[in-house]
Amino acid sequence: MKNTSKNNIHIFWDDEFHGKENADLLINSIFLTKKFEKISNKFLIKVFLVSDEEIKELNHKFLDNNYETDVLSFNYYDGWKNGKLSENMELFPGEDNIDELGELYLSMPQISKQAKENNLTFAKELSTMAIHGTLHLLGYNHEEINEEKIMFSKTDKILSLMNLD
Repeated sequence: MKNTSKNNIHIFWDDEFHGKENADLLINSIFLTKKFEKISNKFLIKVFLVSDEEIKELNHKFLDNNYETDVLSFNYYDGWKNGKLSENMELFPGEDNIDELGELYLSMPQISKQAKENNLTFAKELSTMAIHGTLHLLGYNHEEINEEKIMFSKTDKILSLMNLD
């Protein structure tokens, strides 16, 4: 597995996903999200570019969903809510560093498919999913309609700063 990193954002990929070509875009998208949310660069995020099969397996194993998805976010500890870190942080089992936010898994085939379906460039869809996943790591959700409005509004604002149009 190949990798690159900058600003405490680490990208991992296999050859089939041309990760080097997408790494700068992913790093910029995540960096801008952290900056927009006023999150210190000391917080590390790992990003894995994966296949549909891999993301389906993860989705099933951890969320009990038996289908592919575009992005999965896994926090290393509980304590983030709407971009704020609470005082009562609880590390998840096996984790010992509160400076690591978590991991994002991006399905490159799913993101490519969605870009075509929505008449978007691959870069714009990939950036959207990186922003979306990072917001999840920061404790944002879209289970309730008001949460959805906040999260999607933030995604759109950050995406507009990327100048991908």
